Amino acid sequence: MNELTFLINDYQKSVYAAVITMYRSGILMPSSRYDWINADIPFYGELEDGSKYYKHGAGCLVVFEIGDIDFDFGEQGEFGGFNSWWLTRFAGDNLPNYGFSDIHEVAECLKEAYEAGQLNHLGNDLYYVSTTPLKYASDVYFRHEGDILPGRNHDHVFVLQSHYFQAAELMLKNHQKLNDKWQRNDRLNQREMIDNGIYLSTWLGFLAVTCEGFRKLNMRILLQIERPEEFKELVSISDKVGRLMKQHADALRKFRNDVFHLRESQEVIRGFFDRDSIRLDWAHELHVALRDFFSAYRIKCEVYYIMHDRKGESCFGKK
Repeated sequence: MNELTFLINDYQKSVYAAVITMYRSGILMPSSRYDWINADIPFYGELEDGSKYYKHGAGCLVVFEIGDIDFDFGEQGEFGGFNSWWLTRFAGDNLPNYGFSDIHEVAECLKEAYEAGQLNHLGNDLYYVSTTPLKYASDVYFRHEGDILPGRNHDHVFVLQSHYFQAAELMLKNHQKLNDKWQRNDRLNQREMIDNGIYLSTWLGFLAVTCEGFRKLNMRILLQIERPEEFKELVSISDKVGRLMKQHADALRKFRNDVFHLRESQEVIRGFFDRDSIRLDWAHELHVALRDFFSAYRIKCEVYYIMHDRKGESCFGKK
């Protein structure tokens, strides 16, 4: 498989270069084949280095000065998959230099490698080298030397926001809608009362998980040491969140445990909503403070992406 290995390696390096150029030019990388097919981007255009791209079906043709590279994305946004057509088209007149005379020889070599277990076939007529980890478009990002801001999909702050805080946002929104209806009509039906209780408790549960993540990330130090200099401006907002969390952190943690684990008694729930306590007002204030922090962090990141050749991570102007 030596000749085939050289051809595959060269092809995949060129695909990677194409994907990076697309990313740096502001083309949002897909998380699936379906996402790419339905991506709301022009079908052709010019990339940042002056090369042209042509979107087609599940893939893209990028026309570099040194040659064309054409490829398809896999079901989960994998890139670098190949078949006899893509490899032969990539090699062009150089195909004999790789030890093949035509597409039929390439196809036969692929078949032999697949039968020998050296290749995996993951559907859509795309093969991948068995011993090489798959590359996913959603994991692609580019950083200049010295750039310490993680890629959007690798940034733990965004993970905390998207996986936990946004769940809290959704539950709070649903809870507030039913509360508003209760105020207007002076009643809710039985199903709505049950739903409202679920929304309330789940909101507080996800709020607690968000707070735990915020503490584990050691947000103040993260902003000062593990992010670019301008992110230090967010320390005061982070400190406000930290001060609020400390007020009733233990009560919220116990409440979370009762929400996401089998409840043995109502004591913790009753204690959290005790009339003499102000924990519900506190939870609302804490939620707003977290929302403000995540919003400010997102804006900092968006500006940074644009200013540091990382347009592929920016959501500005994208639907």
